[in-house]
Amino acid sequence: MHHEHHVGYEIKALSNLLRRKVLESTETPDGDDFTEMSAKILGFLYQNRDQKVYQKDVEEAFYIRRSTTSRLLKRMEAEGLVIRQAVAHDARLKQVLATPKAEALVQEIMKRIDNVEQLLTQGLSPQEVEQFLATVEKLKRNLM
Repeated sequence: MHHEHHVGYEIKALSNLLRRKVLESTETPDGDDFTEMSAKILGFLYQNRDQKVYQKDVEEAFYIRRSTTSRLLKRMEAEGLVIRQAVAHDARLKQVLATPKAEALVQEIMKRIDNVEQLLTQGLSPQEVEQFLATVEKLKRNLM
């Protein structure tokens, strides 16, 4: 089958391959499947671990509805990845905390990302990587 080379198509294909490689056979320690959205939420919690994160922050960070966020967090809570706790000064707010199990999983995912990055850039010179990143920045600016 033949198709023309389009930059957008190639970027999408590369994105799919990257996502698949990073999340390839990722399971929680007790065997539960780990979803991409769970990984994103845990990454967000990890990046903001020095701040209080509320359910509303998760909604805003990923542009998802309250009901969707609540369902995701409830599932992650059942899997032992997060704890949602009410805040004393406002019963409507729920602080979201990653569990030690989640922190271990985030560390594993970060190792996978580093390994995939090494695999992805093998055989490329530092100048080629720099040029690629500069090109990507131009493409992003063109779309903004």
